[in-house]
Amino acid sequence: MQISIHVEGIRKAQQKLKLTAEKLRDMRQFWTSVGMYVQRQTIRERFDKEQTPDGQKWKPLSPATIKHRKKHHKKGNMKILQDTGELRRSVAYEADDKSVRIGSKLKYARTHQFGRGNIPARPFLGVNDPEKLHITSMFRQYVKRNILGST
Repeated sequence: MQISIHVEGIRKAQQKLKLTAEKLRDMRQFWTSVGMYVQRQTIRERFDKEQTPDGQKWKPLSPATIKHRKKHHKKGNMKILQDTGELRRSVAYEADDKSVRIGSKLKYARTHQFGRGNIPARPFLGVNDPEKLHITSMFRQYVKRNILGST
């Protein structure tokens, strides 16, 4: 006795699986979207609101810093971590097919993120729980659109 099984469309299914595997190997598009989102959130939620990723207000400027800014700047910008705006503008991301890195290449960025000596930590980099949920949602949408082929 012999049993034969013939499956229609097996080659099509194999091709689709191969394409799906290729899309999962190179997720640069997804990671670039995450980088853009976190960069935007860092500027809006951290610098605009002068707060840490978890929503704590940054330590206020010291009286010496306020005095220095009033003396050396016509407008006397009193926004925290935004004397010149260079740190805010330096927040950038680098995405590849497996991950995204978000940060600043400015030497003093680390000092402000973690604090040092008499400079208090004012974290501006990081992802909070609502942002993590949003990134998870972005991933689901990416899989639906690019892997499952639905919207």
